[in-house]
Amino acid sequence: MKHASFIKCVAQMFINLTLNALKIFMKTTLKTGWILLMMFSFSCVAFAQKKPFQIETGLNYPIGLKKDSNSENRIGLYLSGTYNFFNSPLSAKLKLSYESYSVAMEEYTNSPFNGRSFVVLPSINYNFPISSHMDSYIGAGVGVTVDNMNRGVFNDGKKCYALLSPQLGVILLRHFNISAQYIITRKDFSRLMISVGYIF
Repeated sequence: MKHASFIKCVAQMFINLTLNALKIFMKTTLKTGWILLMMFSFSCVAFAQKKPFQIETGLNYPIGLKKDSNSENRIGLYLSGTYNFFNSPLSAKLKLSYESYSVAMEEYTNSPFNGRSFVVLPSINYNFPISSHMDSYIGAGVGVTVDNMNRGVFNDGKKCYALLSPQLGVILLRHFNISAQYIITRKDFSRLMISVGYIF
């Protein structure tokens, strides 16, 4: 009888512990689910408040990553259009930009040169709402760049190349876009561009 009572007592303790563990698990799961639901709702509201189509214009400036690759840097211009998918973190952008930057070629003694490009860059971005006043995004694009040196872009000597461009940025107060994109193209012409623009 004593042996049976001991087994019954142990079984009851095991049942109680299991029930308590299930209660804690359910409570934690519901709490986590509630937080995720609130975050999802906030995201949906943030995305829904965006205009379907936005125009942006601004200035860009290159940052040289090689030695002596900043002396020929100049301020450039860009214009872009963005389509925000409904209730989605995704957006599609088409960016047209004029860029003026240093081209450092070690084989030439008079390097660096002033490189000039006209870039057509379609891209897809994934948006992360941070607050009601700040958004962030990350994405990538594939496009074309028309390059030239020490003269206008479309003069004699121009060359057209494909490019790949990862990018990220922060949008402040729904209108001010600060972004960085690295343009990967032919040797010596790859470049990091910093842009500051206004979204209408």
